[in-house]
Amino acid sequence: MPLIRVPFTVGPDLERSTAPLSLGPPNSELHTAKLCELHGALGADLIGATDDATDGIRLLAAHLGHPEASLEKLALSCAEDIALLHRGVLKAIAFAFPSGFRPTANLGLDFASVHAPVADGDALRAASAGISAAMSRPGACFERGVWTLTSLPTLSQHPDYPRPPASCMDDVYFRSEFQVIQALGEAWAGFSVRVLMTPWTELSDEDRARITASLATMSPATRSYKGLHEIAELLGV
Repeated sequence: MPLIRVPFTVGPDLERSTAPLSLGPPNSELHTAKLCELHGALGADLIGATDDATDGIRLLAAHLGHPEASLEKLALSCAEDIALLHRGVLKAIAFAFPSGFRPTANLGLDFASVHAPVADGDALRAASAGISAAMSRPGACFERGVWTLTSLPTLSQHPDYPRPPASCMDDVYFRSEFQVIQALGEAWAGFSVRVLMTPWTELSDEDRARITASLATMSPATRSYKGLHEIAELLGV
């Protein structure tokens, strides 16, 4: 479970890491889910690359142990969603399970621009140049955990998927992401996101209390950005 801060903050909370970019191939259920998303009606939103991404994809493929693999084959070979950056600019992405955004709409954008819509994200955007430089250095590896609550039970939270109303907390899921950024050489960096969905009812009392306390400290802008007003009302915060 990612670190749940009380009070809640939005910031450049990257930590140095030794975590691998990918834990390996997905199980059959996850593979099928990724394939359905990438080949579905929304596939053009989920996977794509800029014209100058070829060298980076080659480095990413070698790093993941699949030399010469295409971006789609790399995506399907990993349990995680993957992306590729060059000097902090997004050059390729294959996100079957995005968190409320259209992945390919961010192609060609730098770190600050990708995070432009994030509510209360001034500190994160201000640190973007330093983060971009750090992730490009040889041997660099960072990790980050993020979380939210949602009434949409699918791994994908694509904005075209309507969120069902939550009548009680039994309808709510804790969605967490474990993110890894790892330098690949030649100023390229790989980025991976492992998504987990846990029903609220399966969380411990301690975790539920801390999540509730963190949510209680979120600004109205952050609650709106994350779509959490309804759930906050259910929790009475």
